[in-house]
Amino acid sequence: MLPVTNAFYLASLLLLIGLVGLLLRRPLLIKLLFLELTLTAAQLALVASARLWASVDGHALALLAMTIMTVQGAIAAALALLWLRGRKPDEEPPVL
Repeated sequence: MLPVTNAFYLASLLLLIGLVGLLLRRPLLIKLLFLELTLTAAQLALVASARLWASVDGHALALLAMTIMTVQGAIAAALALLWLRGRKPDEEPPVL
């Protein structure tokens, strides 16, 4: 069985990639994807800490983060559909 510290290392790496992506990318949909990545890192850290301290609290908070990520995905899909509906065939995607 792998030690719990490996999960924390992976969570910190995912958080770093997500934050760098949030700072360097300009399109809104790409920023939302990197925000999902940072939320995934937070989820992984919560579940790993819950396993480390044998508590259920981290799992409950991870479930709350999953619902937030689901709502965020629905918003991103709605934004993409709005853009696709109102654009001309040769138009470039907006940089928001």
